[in-house]
Amino acid sequence: MTQQDGTGPGSGSPGTGRPAAGAAEPGATSAVAEPAEGAGPPGRGNPSPYLDGGGGIPEAYLAPPQPGLPRYGVPSGDRPALRSPAQRQPGPARSRYGQPGSARPGYGRPGARARAARDPAAASSWQRLTASCLDWLLILTVATAAFIRPLLHLWQQMQAIAHTYPDLSTPGAQAAISNVASQPASQHALLYWFLAIFGLALTYFWVQHAAWGATIGKRLLGTRVVTAADQARIGVRAAGIRAVAVIAGPALFLLLASPLSYIGGALWVADAAMVLLDQRARSLHDRVSGTVVVQERWLSEQRRSASPW
Repeated sequence: MTQQDGTGPGSGSPGTGRPAAGAAEPGATSAVAEPAEGAGPPGRGNPSPYLDGGGGIPEAYLAPPQPGLPRYGVPSGDRPALRSPAQRQPGPARSRYGQPGSARPGYGRPGARARAARDPAAASSWQRLTASCLDWLLILTVATAAFIRPLLHLWQQMQAIAHTYPDLSTPGAQAAISNVASQPASQHALLYWFLAIFGLALTYFWVQHAAWGATIGKRLLGTRVVTAADQARIGVRAAGIRAVAVIAGPALFLLLASPLSYIGGALWVADAAMVLLDQRARSLHDRVSGTVVVQERWLSEQRRSASPW
């Protein structure tokens, strides 16, 4: 047997005059060696032909394997076949939080879109209704106390008629009631009482909204009146327009005779009903004055977020 001493052709040993395999010949253009087919990814222990000196690529540069997808460097024959959209099994729809169900929570339920579109800063309908009842109760109490004597006299006359005629629908009872109502003293007492109510209401709503942005009822319910454009404090002019629009409906309904009283009643109902239909719970007097009733808690959060400290 002839012992191979590495001096054969292609060995690249000294004295043969021939370069080793893979070495560039003098004058030849250097070419980048292609990695062998089926070779693994160029990581540690596997030199990369694209770096100087055949250095290896650190493993941190490689993307981590993804579930359901082939790892980088796996031969094409060993890769799992990807399913087409037609071959995928339909599964239950998942919401944005990953729970089975509808992809949009509340979608398809009656009123879900309306509730989602409602301004969270706006005061709720029950807050506005309760605050309004408290304000009007205070106004009625003050106006009644100012005209307590003529109102008590009128009340005593009606009580006497009720004792005399147990059934107020009889012709005698109706005649007695008409006689009391036609007296000048009774008419003046009712007229001055209504004028005191609406005069106090105009002053009450105008002054308190212009000075503090809220009435006593709104303070108790934690709400405040601001401008609808930028949620700023309302001025004297906006507060005056709002106060006039608030009392217009009930004043026309109680002070004027029909058919003008019907116009006031319709205006009164429309003003109250618009709160339930508007996304920001704005009534008719809010739209006229350019205001909106918001929650005091929301305003406090906005001030804290806007403050640099």
